[in-house]
Amino acid sequence: MFWRKFGKAVFAENSMIKIQDHSRVDALLIAYENQENLGVRSIIAYLKTNGCHAVILPFSPGNEELMLSIVQKYNPRLVGFSLIFQYSLEEFGKLMNCLRGGGVMAHFTAGGHFPSLLPEKTLELLPALDSIVRFEGEITLLELIQNLDHPELWKQIPGLAFRNSTETIISEVRPLIPELDSLPLLFRDEEPKQMGKGIKMASMLASRGCLHNCSFCSIRQFYGIPDGQLRRVRSPQAVVEEMLNLYAEKGVRFFSFQDDDFTTQSIAQQKWVKAFLKELEKAGLERKIAWKVSCRVDDLEPNLLGMMVSHGLIAVYLGVESGNDIGLQTLNKHASVEQNITAINLLKEYQLAMSIGFMLFDPSSTIETVRQNIAFLQNVGADGYFPINFCKMLPYAGTPIEAKLRNEGRLQDTVVQPDYGFHDPILDWYEFLIKQVFSRRNFSNTGIVSLLQQADFNWHLASYFNSIPIQADWKQVLQQMIRDTNMLAIKTLESLLEDIIRYGIDFLLQEQQERIVTLFEQEWRGEMQAEVQLEKLRATWNCD
Repeated sequence: MFWRKFGKAVFAENSMIKIQDHSRVDALLIAYENQENLGVRSIIAYLKTNGCHAVILPFSPGNEELMLSIVQKYNPRLVGFSLIFQYSLEEFGKLMNCLRGGGVMAHFTAGGHFPSLLPEKTLELLPALDSIVRFEGEITLLELIQNLDHPELWKQIPGLAFRNSTETIISEVRPLIPELDSLPLLFRDEEPKQMGKGIKMASMLASRGCLHNCSFCSIRQFYGIPDGQLRRVRSPQAVVEEMLNLYAEKGVRFFSFQDDDFTTQSIAQQKWVKAFLKELEKAGLERKIAWKVSCRVDDLEPNLLGMMVSHGLIAVYLGVESGNDIGLQTLNKHASVEQNITAINLLKEYQLAMSIGFMLFDPSSTIETVRQNIAFLQNVGADGYFPINFCKMLPYAGTPIEAKLRNEGRLQDTVVQPDYGFHDPILDWYEFLIKQVFSRRNFSNTGIVSLLQQADFNWHLASYFNSIPIQADWKQVLQQMIRDTNMLAIKTLESLLEDIIRYGIDFLLQEQQERIVTLFEQEWRGEMQAEVQLEKLRATWNCD
């Protein structure tokens, strides 16, 4: 299908199906599972291998009572919460309070980037928690479970933070797991999800960590504080063996790699990729499966990319981030605008499905850099090859840019929902209005960007497996739709900025409100028309 709608009824049905054994479990881990949560599923596999009964429960905000009933049925000794970033703390806190209010007396622990980097603050903000499992959780969580009844021993468990009656105790940091091949295969308890034309998919992980230090990203801090290599890889043989098993046993034909940076500039990693491709050949998979990766713009080497495409690569998520050099410097990308454009054109040349990460706003933004970003989006999006998307950089806890904003006195709002303003107040108003008009378009699963991205990906997937009739006509119509929505967004971005500059925000809001209303309505009407047209396209060519 082009998209799926998740509601309370669907969540209830899927979650209740999972409950087969109501006997008490050692650990129930709650995590977002919009796609397979590979970190949590690795922890569950490790626990199971070491004799613990562990299950995963997808987190669904707004379904607290239903989740309470499921937790009560499992009656776990420990409940773990996967809190990647601080922006979800309030939602998880609401669930914790519901569980406690419902009589759940299990040990509550949490892991993820924010709890690992700020354990004391997390325990302060979430009083229902008993402990924090910091950084990689496999070994630490197992040792915590094994010693749940002996809290006097917890301070001897590396990687743990917890409160006693008078203070918060933080044990020594546990080193990273040196050999990823030593870990058991991921716990996979469900049938693979189906993409377009019934093609089954699975998420994969070939590495942990990243060699780069982008100022807005907490990955470097998460893997850089513990002792160990910044980036570790599984062997190519182990990765392909897992893919082959999923292909042979479950019929998986598409693999989405969730690595933070799949390909790097290092010679060692380029050798790894070539060895991985040879293993695909040995397994006979190079034309039977397709796959997707995420990478930086300066990771793309044309010859190596061509080899990857010939072995099934069909989609890339590209970390572009900014269309002006000042923004790229602020974000510490160590890349140029020219490199961004070259990388995008290279992916177009190889006809790969593509989406990009792009921040229209960052802490260094000025009117001029925003104009440059809009011009960049127009440049790369005018042909309709992929839907343009944009956001504001978020100051994640523990990142270099969050520390810089704090030192400058620019952090605003709360610890859980941090934000920042710009040096030019015009941009504060502009960013506020952009958020109002583009929120659904850019961030909703049912917004036009998500729908068009999924439609475009499904075309690439079905085209690769030769399962779409009239492929050229289908793609031509879709690309024109993407171009139209891209150009409409560009027009809205430009017009709103120029109106604010020309009239001033006070006059615009008080005397010229109809200009803003008309601009918003034109954007929303265009998005609605595109959604209707996309649904007709789907029905006409039966592209599900």
